[in-house]
Amino acid sequence: MKFLIDSLSRLALFISSLCIVAMTGIITYQVVARYVYNASPAWSERLSLVLLTYLVFFGNAVGVREKFHIRIDALRNAVPAPLGKFFEIIAHMAVAIAGLVLLVAGVQLTTALWAFAVPALGIPRGLVLLPIPIAGAMITLFSVAHLFGVTDRTEQKAG
Repeated sequence: MKFLIDSLSRLALFISSLCIVAMTGIITYQVVARYVYNASPAWSERLSLVLLTYLVFFGNAVGVREKFHIRIDALRNAVPAPLGKFFEIIAHMAVAIAGLVLLVAGVQLTTALWAFAVPALGIPRGLVLLPIPIAGAMITLFSVAHLFGVTDRTEQKAG
């Protein structure tokens, strides 16, 4: 199970990294084309937004896996350890529920809009929305893994 979670996290991080590199190249190309050749390509801005969607959702999943997601530790740190652990469990459960919402709503949205094309790119709109349910599934899996103690190597060494 830990191998699957680690592999999915690495894959999501790779996808996010690839997207930011591609976005940088596309935006650079767009700026050069606009200011040097006075001809900005129509597809560049839309493709950058598609890549941003992939970057954000897969990056968010990695953030949940690595516990980099937004949470407030002040309350948890201010209470006794057992109560702090309870707050941590509640937080993981809330994130898992949010992941399930992304998964279910993302599947509905992706399937409903798959038949429509993105005008500037000619790709299905569902392909643009595909990272929503995939990241939702990963977020749920990573949160449940935290709940059941399937953690990363640094936590296992410390504990």
